[in-house]
Amino acid sequence: MTTRHTAHTPTQISITSTLRRWFYRHPMHRWATHALLAVGVLGSAPAAAQDNYPDRPIRVVVPYTPGGVSDTVTRLITKGLADNLKTPVVVENLPGANGRIGSQAVVRSAADGYNFLVVVAGHVVNPSLHKDMTFSPLEDLKGVSLFGHIPLLMVSSAQLPPTNLAQYIEWAKSNPNNATFASSGIGSGAHLVAEQFGKTANLNLTHVPYKGMAPALIDLFSGQVSMAFDSVQTMMPQVDAGKLRALAITSAQRWPSSPDVPTMAELGYPTMTGGSWIGLLAPAGVPADRLEKISNAVQATIDSPEVHARLIEYGIDPVGGTPEKFDLFMRSESDRWAQVIQQAKISLE
Repeated sequence: MTTRHTAHTPTQISITSTLRRWFYRHPMHRWATHALLAVGVLGSAPAAAQDNYPDRPIRVVVPYTPGGVSDTVTRLITKGLADNLKTPVVVENLPGANGRIGSQAVVRSAADGYNFLVVVAGHVVNPSLHKDMTFSPLEDLKGVSLFGHIPLLMVSSAQLPPTNLAQYIEWAKSNPNNATFASSGIGSGAHLVAEQFGKTANLNLTHVPYKGMAPALIDLFSGQVSMAFDSVQTMMPQVDAGKLRALAITSAQRWPSSPDVPTMAELGYPTMTGGSWIGLLAPAGVPADRLEKISNAVQATIDSPEVHARLIEYGIDPVGGTPEKFDLFMRSESDRWAQVIQQAKISLE
């Protein structure tokens, strides 16, 4: 396209120059200048308001019962968030339906950076187990920060002969009728990891679900069930008491408080790295800069020596990270456990 330039006559130039001199000499010039400055200030008001985020209390929903590990960890992290953000952070427990009730409440909340959700691995497993989902865990909710990984400890009953993983595998192959494992319920993390282990080690294991790990432990102590996977916090005290034997752990590195327990990867099962996890989500649509601000505050909280040590004490390997990394991680976890559920033909219907 050719740009046309309009030529100005000497008369037009003279008139323009005269008007310009009048404007700068006239008192109206000052009013106009102030008016333009005012417009500029008003125009920048939204950006200034954005810089003040958050300027009111933040709500964090825990879709599980009060007093559990998820609730305890959330309250530890949110205390640090409140300190870092200089804003109150209120924790609200909305348990039920394996986390779906609280999750749906956050999905329906305003995507303004003042409503958040804490979830564990079951969040991305739900669609593979429940066909009546009313929201998409990966589309309607987005990652903010991964608090940490929760490795699972594989234990066997001290009443049985095996004292290490290799011995347990040989014993299970020789005693298929007794090769049972306990879990806190169908579709739980302990169930899925044990199913994955059975496929990986080519074992025919029988699942014995319980309503929580407390009753399962009683049968583990007596040898009624042979093996289980669960958190270090739950299982290690029983190992120390001589009631169970620690065979392996699913963490990437040996656990600091249990350095004698080998990792699954060390023993030749690298795909068995990982277990559960816990992290913070937000409704889809929250502005990226707000997600980033909260994510950075979570990272600062996790990196503090006190919180880092407490997370390890709770059996959690601290991580943090960006919203983008957390989203990618959740998608990979969803695919991973969907495959295990399909192979093991697990159904809650």
